[in-house]
Amino acid sequence: MVAGAGSGKTTSLVKALDHVVTKHGARLRARTQRVACVTYTDVAAREIHTDVGNSPLVSVSTIHSFLWSLAKPFQKDISQWVRRHIEDSIQEIKEKQTSYSSRTRRTTVVKDASDLEKLRTQLELLEDVERYSYGTGSDYAKGILGHEDIVTMVPELILGSKLLGRVAASQYPYIFVDESQDTFPNVVEAFKQVSTHAKGAVCLGFFGDPMQQIYQRGTGAISPEPGWKLLEKPENFRSSSKVLRVINQVRSEADGLVQVPGRPVDKRVEGECFFFVLPADNQRSKRLEDVRVWLDQHSNAGIWSADSVDDRGGAKILMIVHRMVAKRMGFEHLYAAFHDSGPKSLKEAFEEGSAWPLRPFEDVILPICAAESTNSTSVIAILRANGGVFSASSPNPDVRAKMVLTRDAVAHLRKAVAAGGPSSVGTVLRLAVTEGLVAADPRLSAYLEPDGEHRDIVLPSKTVEALDAFTACDVRELSAYFKYIRQQSPYSTQHGTKGAEFPKVIVVLDDEEGNYSLYSYEKLFGIKALSSTDRENAASGKDSVLERTRRLLYVCVSPAVESLTVVVFAGDVAAAKLAFEESGITAEGKVLTEADLAL
Repeated sequence: MVAGAGSGKTTSLVKALDHVVTKHGARLRARTQRVACVTYTDVAAREIHTDVGNSPLVSVSTIHSFLWSLAKPFQKDISQWVRRHIEDSIQEIKEKQTSYSSRTRRTTVVKDASDLEKLRTQLELLEDVERYSYGTGSDYAKGILGHEDIVTMVPELILGSKLLGRVAASQYPYIFVDESQDTFPNVVEAFKQVSTHAKGAVCLGFFGDPMQQIYQRGTGAISPEPGWKLLEKPENFRSSSKVLRVINQVRSEADGLVQVPGRPVDKRVEGECFFFVLPADNQRSKRLEDVRVWLDQHSNAGIWSADSVDDRGGAKILMIVHRMVAKRMGFEHLYAAFHDSGPKSLKEAFEEGSAWPLRPFEDVILPICAAESTNSTSVIAILRANGGVFSASSPNPDVRAKMVLTRDAVAHLRKAVAAGGPSSVGTVLRLAVTEGLVAADPRLSAYLEPDGEHRDIVLPSKTVEALDAFTACDVRELSAYFKYIRQQSPYSTQHGTKGAEFPKVIVVLDDEEGNYSLYSYEKLFGIKALSSTDRENAASGKDSVLERTRRLLYVCVSPAVESLTVVVFAGDVAAAKLAFEESGITAEGKVLTEADLAL
């Protein structure tokens, strides 16, 4: 199913699940089978499961959890995969060492030698692993597999083993994949093989929209197999007429899907759209505020300048990338730590709020600091729930003794967080881990204590660089970041608004401040010439800057329910204004400039 923004894709998915349970529930129970619904986040999984009445016949889970449930019984295959994975890593380093030159940095030579020794140690310790389990981070010597392991290993096992595919088909005769455009290509290939080998015994369904792909590692459009049926859902039940015209214009040069109003005629509203082109100078924040005040006075949709976003006032402000938000909200260094240094998987996790180095702060450290006092019962509850010194598995059963040992540590932690300052993230993190307030991820333990319990874990260079930059940050930036990720500010990006809707939306387009080569509005609208690489990618059918930027723009304008404003910051205001007028994207609306703000 390809369903555009506001079409009710999730509603269709829930109805499909309900239909299968209603029509085939008795047969599924008799065969101890279930319907699998694979979605992107734990939050989405809980919402969908609630929508289907928490039916025990429907298994709703994230892709990682679902894949692990399939592979978990195949411990021998898992063991063999882990061994091959480590051996491949060893071979990769050996080949790298043969290419060393006299100019190779000594730090690289030393790290590679250290990593090689750790990997060999891991191979030796595998002999003692009796069973593998799934955690947030890898620790092979202790039999723990991380998120990246699961999405790499399980598809490989399915594609290489007919038995695992048959087991999956026998357990789940219906497999529905939500947000399919952002599902990894290897996972899609594995599901296709399960369906093909089942020869009609498995109903495989992908629900998504290629135009709403927001992760570079996603598969985008699903190529259909013989006998598949394509269902298009062009209705838009969300947007006003003017906003819908903008949405369709953005999509018109992509796949040609034209969305039509889904609301009954008597429920449709005309809505309103505004377009501004303003100078890209050091007055951007002030100019954006001027636009919000101008809208307060000239829009029919009420207040735009309030910081809260609800039915009473305020507008959601969507930026091209998180860096632009980070500058305004005060977590610019935190953003740079993950985005400028980290591997792609860590960057994407940071953007969606699930990066593993941040979890100790989100789950334990900041909540402890928000408690009324060090003696608060909420502190004990936080530590107990997150594996701290008050966890049920702690060796000392004397709660009073634990309180005495922990009270000073909590007080020191709260004081360190309040003080903040450069490198306070590292100071606070080490304090929390050393005092046992946080049960650290194995990767974090390996970084903080290189000679400690997890010394055999190999951390990629990019991960180490990101952790170095992260621990050098001011801990006070984290509060602003979490406020942003939890949608408690007017700002957001495509990642934070996926599937959401807002009465009033302001989209800010700014190539210079965005500073992100993957996207360019100036290239999309012809203000700036394409590079030779851009032209080659477009000619060969590869994902190009034009397609990425068009998708980003589509995802940003489509959450608007009633009113939409697009603000463009450009070096050449006149050229940008002309380009937008000629593009047709303004839905016949006037393109306003700085002069109009004074009226």
